Amino acid sequence: MGFIAGLKGVFKKPLYIFIISSFTLTWILIISNKFLSSGLLILSVFIFGGSLLFFVLILFIVSFIKQINEMKWWFFAIIYVFSIILTFTLYSTIFFPTSNLFFIILLTINQFFTAFFAFRLCMDSATKIDDYLYKKEKSRIVTRIVEFCVFGFFNLWFIRLTLNLFIHTTPSLFFVVFRMLLIMFWINVVLMLIVLIRLIITKKFSAYISLFFLLSLFYALYILIDYLFGAYFSSESGDPFYVVISFFVDLFLFLYILGTVYDRVDYIQTKLKFLKVDTIALFLIIMKIYVQVSKFAPINVTEEMQILQAGGLFIIFVFFNLLFGIHSIFAHKHKKKKKIEN
Repeated sequence: MGFIAGLKGVFKKPLYIFIISSFTLTWILIISNKFLSSGLLILSVFIFGGSLLFFVLILFIVSFIKQINEMKWWFFAIIYVFSIILTFTLYSTIFFPTSNLFFIILLTINQFFTAFFAFRLCMDSATKIDDYLYKKEKSRIVTRIVEFCVFGFFNLWFIRLTLNLFIHTTPSLFFVVFRMLLIMFWINVVLMLIVLIRLIITKKFSAYISLFFLLSLFYALYILIDYLFGAYFSSESGDPFYVVISFFVDLFLFLYILGTVYDRVDYIQTKLKFLKVDTIALFLIIMKIYVQVSKFAPINVTEEMQILQAGGLFIIFVFFNLLFGIHSIFAHKHKKKKKIEN
């Protein structure tokens, strides 16, 4: 996979090894506090996570002026010491904002960029499975029809199961989530109809689309539970087991994002000449670190803010469902050894 090749390049850079290790250690401290509930651990999360945030933020600004890989180790050391000082001075202002709207805005920005890579991962996984089935010439008609129908059924069943999970929330929030899932469901139905109409007209079958919808729905559910229902909004809430699972999910997405960005170094340098690859990577890291550490702060999100956030997430989900769905239906081509009609 492409992102693995990109990760190999990332792990050749001592700076990114330090950032990834620090990000992982911060998460381990968060998980440990779920079991130990120590004031010292809480302080360690904000100091250690905060210094990492300021460290990456300063590097992000510097990256506009100078190549990160051209800097000496002592320059990074000075920046990190300065970041620790900034953390002790400003961490209460940064991680305990007076307005929940500030946190929600940054969280949504983070989710937008993370969702892009998550939806791409869903599409890549779905098309790889379909490509594998397509290569089996004798059985591909039957297996791909089964693929389309089975995953389409599970998509419908999982939406119903999701609604049952949310039915115990407040009526207004449940109504918002219900409308979100219902609209997403009908959008998926319309796109699947487009797939069937295209099959009749062109004899080309995008059977993977139902699996893509199912995988993207898993991701949407994960985000809805994570961000809307307080899995991390305070240090006292949230199931420890869920925190551990979420750690691995977020760490995987974190590594996937870095690997994907560095896998497309040449493309980024050609198309976005005014931005360096390090600048893009550091910006994504900043958003991820801030949101993850801020979730550890005792932020009480009102129901109105939850509904506003649900609307923002809904727009993101629909946008990427349409973007990846429509694009793949007409642009994806099966990998084949010889010239055969799709």
